[in-house]
Amino acid sequence: MPEFIKNRIKFFKVMIPGYISAISFGYLFIGSNMLVQFILTPMYLNFLGEEQFGLLMLLLSIINFLAIGITWMSGGLVRILGEYWAKSNILGFKNSFVLGKYVFTLYSCLIVFFGIILWLILDDQKNIEKIKLDILLASIYLIIYYENLPGRQAFVGINQQSTGSIIEFLRVIFFGLLVFFLLPYFKDISVVWISLIIGVCCERIITGYYWKKYVGVFGWMKFSSDMRPLLKRLVGKQGFGYMIYGMLVLASQADAMVIGLIGGVEAVGKFVLLWKIPSAIIVLLWKVSAALKPRVVQLDAQGKIDKIKEIYISGRKWYYLLVLLISSFYILSGKWLTELWVGQFAPSENWMYVVSGVALFFSLLSRWPISFSHALIKLPELNKVASFELIGKVIFTIMLYPYFNIASPAVGLIIIHLIYVAYAYQNLMLTK
Repeated sequence: MPEFIKNRIKFFKVMIPGYISAISFGYLFIGSNMLVQFILTPMYLNFLGEEQFGLLMLLLSIINFLAIGITWMSGGLVRILGEYWAKSNILGFKNSFVLGKYVFTLYSCLIVFFGIILWLILDDQKNIEKIKLDILLASIYLIIYYENLPGRQAFVGINQQSTGSIIEFLRVIFFGLLVFFLLPYFKDISVVWISLIIGVCCERIITGYYWKKYVGVFGWMKFSSDMRPLLKRLVGKQGFGYMIYGMLVLASQADAMVIGLIGGVEAVGKFVLLWKIPSAIIVLLWKVSAALKPRVVQLDAQGKIDKIKEIYISGRKWYYLLVLLISSFYILSGKWLTELWVGQFAPSENWMYVVSGVALFFSLLSRWPISFSHALIKLPELNKVASFELIGKVIFTIMLYPYFNIASPAVGLIIIHLIYVAYAYQNLMLTK
């Protein structure tokens, strides 16, 4: 192994305890999740058809978008859990953990209730029995998923991301195996929902026993007066900043919904096939910087700002070099990779993959300063740039769709980054 790589590894082991394991097991989880999705996507196309595949992708996008009302709080919750853990305040940690359970579960129940009411108002009575089953399964999955969200976030807060990643890896593998063996037999979307429910239930049981063993809480306690200040902090000024950023992040990932409104269900399916590999690469490389956030929070809580600056500067140049290499590779081989994955279903236009590769470059470039700014609660500055990025991308996507079709979100992202966003993200860590 080259000496400079050994030095980098040694640096991260000393300066950021747990980082190497967080990255390694994080990639195990992310890689398995991507592998499962890449294997299952051709199965969805073959056993459900293009129209049903597009519908499934649209529904999953809507479910992800529903998180816009609450996922913002997870950032604030991770910050609080990390602070209490760094100060060895186990009671504060437990109260924060349980408060998260109350908030996320209540939110999911409200979403399910109002979603069913809206469906009853808008339903056209077609395929009513099947729609009832899909809504029931989706509702069960949504509630269980959110009830267990604080359990997953707590692993990030205490900088034990490797443990959380192993548990999530098991969930993904179990889900993939269920769909792989059941979908060819039943040929129905409900197989996906049932598999998701079983997988998240298994994860809930494992995380519950883990936290019971190490901090003495399986997941629920009576709401106490000690939780009220924590709730005020989560929904106060700091919490509001996290809320805005969380909403912006989720909204920026709703390209499939925008394409669906403009071009219909089949256009969504084609867009997903075009952007699936770049989005997978973004998730993979974002882990490089995101895995540093728990350590940055702990150093910030201890007032060690100089160490944070050292980590930021020393890691940045290597990350940017990696971004350039991977983006260039995708520009040259994106079409071949997609055809290798889904064959004849892959979009045929070469230029779309080049555009997607350039958009991938700009998107990845911003992840390093974003992760540090988020961990250091530089939320006003971060939200300003993210708002400009979201609004600009949506406007350009709509304006350019008649000319660039399903590649319009990528073109819009490139334009908005060239105009302002790329520079603004890189300038975030210079602001006080």
